[in-house]
Parts: sequence; structure tokens; C-alpha cells
Amino acid sequence: MSNNNSNNSNDYEIRMLSAMRKTLIAIAKDTMTKPGLRHPLTQNTQEMITDCLNIVISRQTEIEKEAGTHTKMKPVYTDEQTVQSFSIDDLKKTLN
Repeated sequence: MSNNNSNNSNDYEIRMLSAMRKTLIAIAKDTMTKPGLRHPLTQNTQEMITDCLNIVISRQTEIEKEAGTHTKMKPVYTDEQTVQSFSIDDLKKTLN
């Protein structure tokens, strides 16, 4: 397969995986229920959505690693505290 066809195939796969991931996440958000209420999706369906998301994310990571664009960044949630690192020398410069 020529390099151009390979790139087109990868671009299509990346777009498809992204669309699938966004759709599955939207379904999860749209069907989220308050604690104590019965979820509209069966436990089996919820597990299938999770399995599909894991497969999609694994393939996206594979593609990124093959292309050399993979980062090990993880999502940061707004309710999590983040820790920033800094050097002592920079801190000393700021204080002086």
C-alpha cells in the first residue's frame, strides 16, 4: 500500500475512533441518573459501552505510539487538585 493510501486510511481510522469515543461518552452522560434511581441502561449494556471505550482508547493509543505522537497525559478533572512542580532555585529568585 502506498504511503498516501496508508495516511488516508489512518486519518479515516482516527476520525472514526474519535467519533465513536465521543458518541459513547455522550450516551453515558445523557443516560446518567441521580444516585438511588434505576439506570435506563442494563448493567450488561453499561459494561459493553465501557468495553467499547477501552478498545477505542487502546487503538487510539497504538496509532499515536506508531506515529510518535503519544503522550502519557491523563485527563485532569475540575474537582481534582493538581500539583505543580518547581525548582527551589526558581522559588529563591521569586522571593528575592
